[in-house]
Amino acid sequence: MEQIKVLITGATGFVGGHFLRYFSSLYGKQNVHGTGRNKEQVEVLKAEGFTLLCGDLLDINFVSTQLARYDVYVHCAAKSSIWGTYNSFYLANVLATKNLLSCVPSGSQFIYLSSANMYFTYSNRTLVCEDDELCLTSFYAKTKHEAELLVLNTANISPTVLRARAIVGIGDTVVFPRVIRAYKEGRLRIIGSGDNSIDFTSINNLCLAVHLSIKNRVLATGQVYNISNGDTIVLWDEIKNILTKLGYTAELKTVPYSLAYLVAKFKELKTNLEDNEPAMTCYGVAVLNYSMSLDTSKARRELGYVPTENSRKTLSDFVLWFKNESLRTLNK
Repeated sequence: MEQIKVLITGATGFVGGHFLRYFSSLYGKQNVHGTGRNKEQVEVLKAEGFTLLCGDLLDINFVSTQLARYDVYVHCAAKSSIWGTYNSFYLANVLATKNLLSCVPSGSQFIYLSSANMYFTYSNRTLVCEDDELCLTSFYAKTKHEAELLVLNTANISPTVLRARAIVGIGDTVVFPRVIRAYKEGRLRIIGSGDNSIDFTSINNLCLAVHLSIKNRVLATGQVYNISNGDTIVLWDEIKNILTKLGYTAELKTVPYSLAYLVAKFKELKTNLEDNEPAMTCYGVAVLNYSMSLDTSKARRELGYVPTENSRKTLSDFVLWFKNESLRTLNK
């Protein structure tokens, strides 16, 4: 196995943590390092034998002195949210990326984990291709796209951008935990007709996509790839299925999309961007109403990307993990 030095940014998070473990199993813990700001999680990972560099990518001194010696950079540290000021997204998604790029040695590979959020148009969109129209309707989408352009236009490196769609799996703290929390708080409603279909990206399939980008570096250089599980599910059917498996009643009330959107807009207007995210947002409501899926044929054709698990397997694994995690928390 070729010995390469790999840096995973955001390694204290859900996605970065999976990358750290996955690539350490391929290249060895001594060759794969991570960086993150969560000091508690840094110590947990260090105790497992991983090399973690605790610091902030906005600290140019930390970046230039600690992160300038790797062959491959897998950059997934970001502010992944639907609420906040433009400046907060700019700092986390653009300036942090710019700082990291400034220290990357000439000839290194830089794989940027972007987002399919930039395709979302508040309408049904299926089998969206990489060169289809972008709709940068949120600060998150705008700054992720700004960062993409920085990465792709940096000279003397091998850049690759992966636009992943709704990353889920064991350890997910964002997508389905939000839905479950809304259910427990009595806020979950079926939005619209409830027949919208979407696709997901298993964290395991995403690990594979990054690995294939490294293996096919020459082909992947300068390219943007959509990544998902490559299948679709009826969102509300699957939400009800997950709730049932977790022992909850899956009977949910239905709310017209137009009404839900107006309520969300009202809550947004009453909430400052610097405050915590309101209970309902226009984007959150729209995601639960519209169909959305990606065309992954470019990644399949150029990288040999073939998903190793489908969405039902991904969600089944998540449910089992979530049950065990809930029991572990109760027994503390």
